[in-house]
Amino acid sequence: MASKKVEMYAKKRYELDEIKNKIKEEFDKRKFSDVEFKDEIIRELGDTKTLLLIFENWFLRTGSYASLVIMLSEYQGYQSADIIATGGKEAFFSFGAEGDFAKFGEDALKNLGFQGKVR
Repeated sequence: MASKKVEMYAKKRYELDEIKNKIKEEFDKRKFSDVEFKDEIIRELGDTKTLLLIFENWFLRTGSYASLVIMLSEYQGYQSADIIATGGKEAFFSFGAEGDFAKFGEDALKNLGFQGKVR
């Protein structure tokens, strides 16, 4: 199964819930896309906070779903985001579905001032 990974960090600090809501808003704006929010997990331990977001999208070109996982972490004012998109594959070909889905998440975070790189 194909996957795409992106690592990002924030230039400006936001509340994790605010980031989650902005990501959802960005996905809602996309035309020809039906990104569905599936679930979230929030963890706090001392001054460390983690928010795990899971999204799913149907890709017509592959006839299958792709999953997008975004992990937002905060420690001592430093915020980071890790994005993994996987799935969206028919037989041996993904037709770039997972890469496109990772880009959805990356673009949403860039609009909040996050910077990063594809791994």
